[in-house]
Amino acid sequence: MTRPVERFPGLPVARTSDVDEARESVTAMFLPHDLRLVDRAGALDMRLNAVRSGPVTAGFLRYGPDLWMRTAEASSYHVNIPLSGVVTSRSGRRDRVVAAGGRAAVFMPGAPAEIHWSAGSAQLCLMLARDVVDRELERLLGRELTRPLEFAVSMDLTGAAAAGWLATLDVLEREATRPDGITRFRLAAAYLENLIIDGLLLAQPHNYRDALALASSAPRSGAVRRAAELLHDHADQVWSTATLAAAVSVSARTLQEAFARSFGVPPMTYLRTIRLDRVHAELVAADPATVTISSVAARWGFVHPGRFAAAYRRRFGVSPSATVRGGTVQPVDQACSGPSSNADPET
Repeated sequence: MTRPVERFPGLPVARTSDVDEARESVTAMFLPHDLRLVDRAGALDMRLNAVRSGPVTAGFLRYGPDLWMRTAEASSYHVNIPLSGVVTSRSGRRDRVVAAGGRAAVFMPGAPAEIHWSAGSAQLCLMLARDVVDRELERLLGRELTRPLEFAVSMDLTGAAAAGWLATLDVLEREATRPDGITRFRLAAAYLENLIIDGLLLAQPHNYRDALALASSAPRSGAVRRAAELLHDHADQVWSTATLAAAVSVSARTLQEAFARSFGVPPMTYLRTIRLDRVHAELVAADPATVTISSVAARWGFVHPGRFAAAYRRRFGVSPSATVRGGTVQPVDQACSGPSSNADPET
């Protein structure tokens, strides 16, 4: 049987044909469970590659032969994305899910799961800390949760929102497996973690989806001004629209609309311009023999080198390398001082 393309190949956790060792490795990375081979004479060929980044754990897992798995009661949210074969699961009393092709399985905290891996199956397994996901949803809503978050157990991977979310996992894989990846920097790693969590909340149906879409309230006087001051004074901190909105006591949607009226750009685009200015200031003063452009950019949260270079050129009219060499710089994007007709969309 053709094997799937292996994910996270530079981050091996376990390679074994021993059932006990396989169980212990996956338990340590994800959650306790039992394994039972359908054919006791079958040869296990287990592979686990994985990375843990703050509240996000992601890994490639395959076993080889046909087997059953029963997990302990989950304490986090889990998403199992099929890469090959067919994996059938049921969590608690929820509906049965067949993960194959363009459909993934989503597991909620608070229930065990029965999972059948067909021979040759492999999955990209994702685990998200419950407290962090719930807290992020509260920030997006602008209020506390009144009942537990409940995702739909079957996830359609073929839509645009899901495709964008899967792309963030690709970025995590690429950067986590590079020795010089931007996940070495806490600000950049936290940015990726927030993208993954927010992407799931926006891409996958759940019992707060309508409330999330409609979340709005009248902004308190001075909320936009206070938010802008926070971004200027603490540009090096980890921010999302949700955390910034919570800091000034308005909903995320309200803050976005208010920034659009006041500055012509969303909050995170406003922040990006501030950080571009901080990068520029460092590059102007940098010693090319001891400082690299990529390290300065990553320290300020720019995780895509190509996008960073393009944004830098739009704002300053020259490339980052030209700045380091002493090129003339003239800011061309005034997003931090007022509305801009050519402002970039929030990313």
